[in-house]
Amino acid sequence: MFRELYYAEPSDDQGNPFGIEAIEKCLGPVSAEPVAVWGWDLAKYQDWTVGVGLDASERVSVFERFQRPWEETVSAIRGLVGGTPALIDSTGVGDPIVERLQRTLPNVQGFLFSPTSKQRLMEGLAVAIQHEEISYPDGPIAQELRDFEFAYTRTGVRYSAPEGAHDDCVCGLALAVQMRSKAVTMSWVPVEEEKQTQVVPQGRRAGWR
Repeated sequence: MFRELYYAEPSDDQGNPFGIEAIEKCLGPVSAEPVAVWGWDLAKYQDWTVGVGLDASERVSVFERFQRPWEETVSAIRGLVGGTPALIDSTGVGDPIVERLQRTLPNVQGFLFSPTSKQRLMEGLAVAIQHEEISYPDGPIAQELRDFEFAYTRTGVRYSAPEGAHDDCVCGLALAVQMRSKAVTMSWVPVEEEKQTQVVPQGRRAGWR
């Protein structure tokens, strides 16, 4: 991006922030290992609700993509996530959904999308892909990564799918990668065990340490 912006050198990837070659290098089979973290992008208008579960080695272990009424969506996410750390889109209609899930799943965290937060999220995903730190199967995730674009604006870099296309899979994967970076320093234990082993600092969410 730097060389394209300041030295006017054209990009070989035609505006793709991840790099087509790097995307292909991260292709791999679905992992048989259990999900360690979830990333969920919630549907808006005609979009899809997408959940991406990564195992402990940051390989896609579970991929969910559906369009359902909100009540069914909440129920499905609750059943799939369980006690696994999850980062869920809390933008717009996602805010009350995240709040409902957090009543019974304290391991759920919300992520508010804005131009700035999305830029940082996608830059984190780009680093993970270009360093081959993650793995995902060919299909909807890989295709959306190939189609994804960035453009320079007055306020920074704008990341989005081409007009008429979707970026739900990209966002779900990026949220899972972000959650994985948070979860490596955390472990989920029952509240009773936490009380027995140490005093929970004031203001810390019960169940996390």
